[in-house]
Amino acid sequence: MPLSDAQKTRLAAEAQKRGLDPAKLIAAAEKAAQAPATKADAAASTVEAPPNLYMYHLPFVTVNEVRTIWLKLDEIPGGDEFAGVWAAKQGASAKPDPES
Repeated sequence: MPLSDAQKTRLAAEAQKRGLDPAKLIAAAEKAAQAPATKADAAASTVEAPPNLYMYHLPFVTVNEVRTIWLKLDEIPGGDEFAGVWAAKQGASAKPDPES
């Protein structure tokens, strides 16, 4: 997208204020405006929601991946364990003990 006349005027004024060549600054700005955005730039400029996390993903992701990607928390020691294994350790037994 080419720069407008107003943008070029502001760039020229800023270049003169900083002691730079206005033509070079405008040319650099036009080149930057025409360059396609990289994936890193796009990711930095937009806040993307993480992908959906379903129970069937747990055998394939680690605890720290769940914490950092989906929960936006810090990693923990021992977080390299798969989330499915960790969840199974934390869960209750499937069948409650009968009362005596």
